[in-house]
Amino acid sequence: MNAQQLEYVRLELTRALVDRSGGTKGQLEAFSEHPPANKINSPQQPIYKVELEGERWVNADNAAVYVLEKRSRRRPMPPIKDFEFAAAPWRRAVNLLPEHEQAWLRYCYGFDLTFRYQTLICESIWNEHQKYLPSGLLRKTKKRIISLVWLAVQEVAALHMNDTYKVYAGALLATHLGVSRSTWCEIYALHWQRLKQAAEELDSHALHEVINRKQEHVFEELTA
Repeated sequence: MNAQQLEYVRLELTRALVDRSGGTKGQLEAFSEHPPANKINSPQQPIYKVELEGERWVNADNAAVYVLEKRSRRRPMPPIKDFEFAAAPWRRAVNLLPEHEQAWLRYCYGFDLTFRYQTLICESIWNEHQKYLPSGLLRKTKKRIISLVWLAVQEVAALHMNDTYKVYAGALLATHLGVSRSTWCEIYALHWQRLKQAAEELDSHALHEVINRKQEHVFEELTA
């Protein structure tokens, strides 16, 4: 795919993976998340019992509440909104990818800051980069290179979503590692570039795979 097609996939993934959990909720969902009474915090209050079929009784955690149904429209809201239904093929394609590629797309384009996703991304890039490490590398130097992995991930992700983003300067990264600028240029600069290249390759491969999985699913539906 060319750059324009990749940018189209990025925009579609951003729409598909955005978190819309803060939208309007139904009464049942609202009461389940914020119950009017909590017997765990107030154990001295009497427990309400509910009779089921077959003369069975169960203890209700919350007291029954009478609420009139209110609607801002004549017809009830549809089970799924139009834009969520349109984005379903993209989400389905993402779910079919390997975990580290899912993690990259959800972090980079869904803005999901789940720590597990960050760990999977760093492990994938570091595993890819280890083949470039010279033999006999000092343990201290290796630790410093590892500390650059997450910075490389953040920089590549920011460059794809923000055209005005300014990349880290070598002097700033040298200060971050606690080394001189000459040491940075001699030892760490090449590793920094290769870490960013590994993140770029992960992004490109994940985007290609997600569009392939989406097209395969469409083809299967047409031939079914």
